[in-house]
Amino acid sequence: MAEKNLLDILQELNYRNKKPMNIGYLRTKYLEYIQKSFGTKNLIKVLLWERRSGKSVIMKQLISYLINEKNIQPENILYLDLEQYNLLKEIKNADDLERVVNFYLENIHKEGTVYLFIDEIQLIQNWELYVNGLRANDNKDFEIIISWSNSKLLSWELATRLSWRYISFFIQPFSYEEYIWVTWEVKGIESLAKYLNIWWMPELFSLNDEWLRTNYIKQLNDTIIFKDISSRYWIKDISTLISLYVFLLGNIGNLFSINTIVKKLKSENIETSVPTIWRYLCYFKDAYIFHEVSRYDLIGKKVLEWEKKYYLNDLSFLNYSLSNYVDYNWKKLENFVYNYLIWKGYDVYVWKIGDNEVDFIAEKAGKKIYIQVAYSIPDERVAEREYWNLIKIKDSFPKYVITMDPMNYGVDEYGIIHQQAWNINL
Repeated sequence: MAEKNLLDILQELNYRNKKPMNIGYLRTKYLEYIQKSFGTKNLIKVLLWERRSGKSVIMKQLISYLINEKNIQPENILYLDLEQYNLLKEIKNADDLERVVNFYLENIHKEGTVYLFIDEIQLIQNWELYVNGLRANDNKDFEIIISWSNSKLLSWELATRLSWRYISFFIQPFSYEEYIWVTWEVKGIESLAKYLNIWWMPELFSLNDEWLRTNYIKQLNDTIIFKDISSRYWIKDISTLISLYVFLLGNIGNLFSINTIVKKLKSENIETSVPTIWRYLCYFKDAYIFHEVSRYDLIGKKVLEWEKKYYLNDLSFLNYSLSNYVDYNWKKLENFVYNYLIWKGYDVYVWKIGDNEVDFIAEKAGKKIYIQVAYSIPDERVAEREYWNLIKIKDSFPKYVITMDPMNYGVDEYGIIHQQAWNINL
């Protein structure tokens, strides 16, 4: 493309940076984390998310923050959205990217740090060859923020391409706190029950019709299974992949082994194998549909690999994909608590010996907590079941029971703390 046209494109991008942008609800937690990483030029900032979690919006929010809060000149910010047709035509490989950035430096950039945002970077062939060079550039300070689609590039590939010199930020769907801010609902049992049974994905808040939301999730489902996973891995046996997906949806929070899945599918006349199911589970994790939780041996202080639990990254897939499961409120609550824990930065495990199970062991920076989740504790029999497994653990780390009960039961005689789910604070 002629230099004049390229200049027009870059000037238009710069003009957009100057204009007030419709940047949606501020994802404050993520903005604060990413902002704190600025100043570490040797680390590339990578934004990770499942499909339609709002990556472009967060990039625009960061740009707005830099201009309005940090007084960075718009000319020092280059935002390359590779979903724009004009840019995609212009930047196809690392050489093209180098040419465009150099052109920007010569014609638009002012003195100071360059803030380079590249959205959907996986669309550039061999992009890492140039980006790694920028990171190590001694003549110019670059802050490099990239996003990538996990449908085209996986986390282990990213680590290899960037030689492990990056910091990643996993962007989850709307948390309950964010949902409250967006909807202006009152924090409490009613709004949390609604949150558990509708949607968490930011994209769905722009759809004001139930049929549209249901249709959107089903289409997203198909895109992930048939395009992101099946096409990428050349899967011919789609029926087994779908059957595994349905099995996982129906068994959220249940502890089972891969052998258990294989036996269950074979009982339904679906022939498969342990290696096949193991691969398919990895594909679902790579697509950020499910999270995997391993068992933890309290005595040996090690992770046990043979049985695991699986939780959804976004309950939208359960609420809108399989209506038969809409009454699994206790499983949804457990999934909610798991998402809260990873949102807070915990490493999460499950503990089980015989019939005794504690839903979550959560660890972070030397801190350990034990958590039992129950939708409600209507009588002493249920209370004994939920509290007893925590009582058996004799160390001094905090222990919690989390429920949807309207009454807060406080701290019991063993020091176990009851929290209502809408006021969870761990």
